Amino acid sequence: MVIVLSLLTALAFGTGDFCGGLASKRTSAIRVVGLSHVIGFLGVLLAAVLVDNVLLWRDVAIGAIGGAFGGIGIALLYRGLARGPMSVVAPVTAISSAAVPALWGLASGERPSALVALGLAVALLAIWMVSASDDQDGLGIGDHDTPEVPTRPAVAAVAEALVAGAGFGLFFIMLDMTDPASSPWAVVGARALTASALGLLLAAGAAHSRRKGTSRIGAKLDASAVGLIGLTGLIDTAANVLFLFALGAGSLIVVAILTSLYPIATIALATIALNESLNKRQRVGLPLALLSTVLIASG
Repeated sequence: MVIVLSLLTALAFGTGDFCGGLASKRTSAIRVVGLSHVIGFLGVLLAAVLVDNVLLWRDVAIGAIGGAFGGIGIALLYRGLARGPMSVVAPVTAISSAAVPALWGLASGERPSALVALGLAVALLAIWMVSASDDQDGLGIGDHDTPEVPTRPAVAAVAEALVAGAGFGLFFIMLDMTDPASSPWAVVGARALTASALGLLLAAGAAHSRRKGTSRIGAKLDASAVGLIGLTGLIDTAANVLFLFALGAGSLIVVAILTSLYPIATIALATIALNESLNKRQRVGLPLALLSTVLIASG
């Protein structure tokens, strides 16, 4: 059950990222993140009230602390992707987000079997491979009419990607500390904090946009953008709730690493909906991800 829930979580995270990416083509990325978190907060709050699980304020507080870590991760990830190179930032962030909770689990006494450990190692390699973009790696099929000279990734970009992934990993660790009986409420706490902080940031950005007329933050949203932002918020929040249920069914190490296979869902949707092509690394990474799942299930 833990494998199924973890893979569903990865599917949800990847789908949310795909919707968020499409929405970011229509408006600013920070606006997508901010509004989607507000929508996600309202959705998970309603779900928590309807489910009527045990409300533990301790878990709400832990979720809020985790949300702060996750918010830092999001800010650094978007900053890193904007500054590049994406071919380094994306996989380093994914690996770090999986490695931090895995190391925490080992330090806390979790000891996976040899077969599961092998599967987790293969999964980490798969995460790196499937996260590889066409930027500067010469492996993808893209617009290369203007050759670019590969540059060595800046130390700062790698460091920010590591910290971004660590922020996501710490968020996962905080969720692992909550009581499964109050599962949705930890996500309520997380989304309450990030929605509030991002809401204030958006309000300030919109005011600046109106004064300067130089930003997309204050521009009117069309119907398609609104729909995509709504889907992003609801799907991403559902992914966090699924993550909690997965933790209730198995170990943090397995859940964190399998969840970090989420780029596969994003890639699959981009291939189907946008006719994007896989690069060479991704073609190798996808079967490795399947192999890792089989090894973990067999262990």
